[in-house]
Amino acid sequence: MRILSRYVVVQFAMPFGVSLLAFAVVFVVIDLVDRLSAFIDREVGLGIILSYYLCYLPYIVVLVLPMAVLLAGLFCMGGLIQRGELLAMKSAGISLYQVVIPLQMLALGISLLAAAMADQVVPRANRARSEIEQPRQSALGPQSIRVQVALRDTGRRVLSMVEYDATAMKGRQVVLDKHEGGVLTERVRAEEAVWAASEWHFMNGDRRVFSDGKEFYRAFRVWAAKDVTLTPEDLVRDVVPEDQMTYSELADFIHRKARNGGQTLRESVALHMRLAFPFANFIIALFGLPLASRMRRTGRPIQIGMCLLICFAFYGCIQLGRAMGWNDVLSPAWSAWGANAIFGAIGIVTLLTTRK
Repeated sequence: MRILSRYVVVQFAMPFGVSLLAFAVVFVVIDLVDRLSAFIDREVGLGIILSYYLCYLPYIVVLVLPMAVLLAGLFCMGGLIQRGELLAMKSAGISLYQVVIPLQMLALGISLLAAAMADQVVPRANRARSEIEQPRQSALGPQSIRVQVALRDTGRRVLSMVEYDATAMKGRQVVLDKHEGGVLTERVRAEEAVWAASEWHFMNGDRRVFSDGKEFYRAFRVWAAKDVTLTPEDLVRDVVPEDQMTYSELADFIHRKARNGGQTLRESVALHMRLAFPFANFIIALFGLPLASRMRRTGRPIQIGMCLLICFAFYGCIQLGRAMGWNDVLSPAWSAWGANAIFGAIGIVTLLTTRK
């Protein structure tokens, strides 16, 4: 790295660290004031409160990173302008690109780190925070016996059980229906269904096929349901909040929920947002750095106000896109990446039209 690049990065890194710490502290203080009465009512100790916010911290960091990147960029470029360094660099034949590119590469690195945190660290921390906020009544895990289980499978099939034993992977009073065009075409009933050799075996039942106004009947002692793709994991899957799932877990959940006939718009938006929001750090730097280079000798209060105004607009676009994705106005991908696309395009135009 050249001396100039190192100097610019250092000028960015110092306010970035301070801004990130300040925004995180403000977030924690506001949240603590909001929850303080609940903590007092539950007689929560100081150690538990510290553990709660320690688990909350990864989410807070990912959330406020774009604000810290933008404010650090404004402070960095503003400082170079106020000290006349940016003008001296241009007089020496150094273009604005050579000043901005090291900061953009740093912002890209921050985005990649934020994406890794959002995928691996934040969900696990949210689970721990949820345990502190709402401790489980039992450490035995999910209930072993489930009643009135009904799930939709591929091929327009619906599998239902009066009772399912998760430990034995065995269902009782099982019915498997298949519909085509809203008409029942096949029904399989059995006293039991047992999971063995990676497939369901129906025990002591009968199979009816309805075709052309006729019914074909056959009784069986054992019938292998080879076309059923539902697994024991599907039958006992607890509903975990999306913010407590990793990217792969959320993608798998969406796939299974869609296969079972569920609506997946909200989860699909959250899946795309899992990558789109961390890369907002790169986009917000691309938007803010050229803008800051156009600003003349402005003070810190104006720079902070500019940061808050831009972040308010950016986060507002994110929330608007999310709402439009939830209501199927935009596709999940566009609803998550739309704010990045808009601000990124404005940033590129601003950079190209700024005096080099």
